[in-house]
Amino acid sequence: MESSLEETLAELREARLSHGLSQADVAERMGTTQSAVARLEAAQSDPRLSTLLRYAESVGERVGLLPQREASSVAATAAHVKASLAAGDADEALRHIIQMLDDLHGLTNELRLRALRDEPDSVGDRRWDALLAGVAEYASGLFGLAVPGWTAAPGRFLHRFWFVVEDVLGRPAPGLAALAFVSAPPALANRGVFLDGDSLVSV
Repeated sequence: MESSLEETLAELREARLSHGLSQADVAERMGTTQSAVARLEAAQSDPRLSTLLRYAESVGERVGLLPQREASSVAATAAHVKASLAAGDADEALRHIIQMLDDLHGLTNELRLRALRDEPDSVGDRRWDALLAGVAEYASGLFGLAVPGWTAAPGRFLHRFWFVVEDVLGRPAPGLAALAFVSAPPALANRGVFLDGDSLVSV
């Protein structure tokens, strides 16, 4: 059983009912009170893991944990991008962004919303700040989510065109820049950020 706390509690409650157990029955098995079980099922407390495990055992179920990668959030990705840029590695910075998009594919829409909703700190370069906002808008459209409001902030748009590939390569690349100009997703191009859409997919 791998889900959010609310979903886990609902599933455990269903398991209790399907086994014909009352809250008092479960409380006795757990060595606690019926009111404590009621609060737990209503998500009115912040239970310790040991409490969830005891509850699950009492109703004949098991609770599993699925850690979420920090890189799945745009805020965490921005921190990685900032560190990569500070080290002079634009290629690594872009790879962090591509990894975030990969991670989002493996999440539920609820977790995708959480990953994209909080505005990341500036990475110290307006171009990359605009790219992160564009990618967040692009991902929202990809998964049918509402676009986070922070992506519309003025600081997330550029006044001059930026061809990401030239930063990654560290040299002018007219042919690749032209490709990016015609194939950049609108969520990026509208910000003055040009990156070939295929570059957002890991290989």
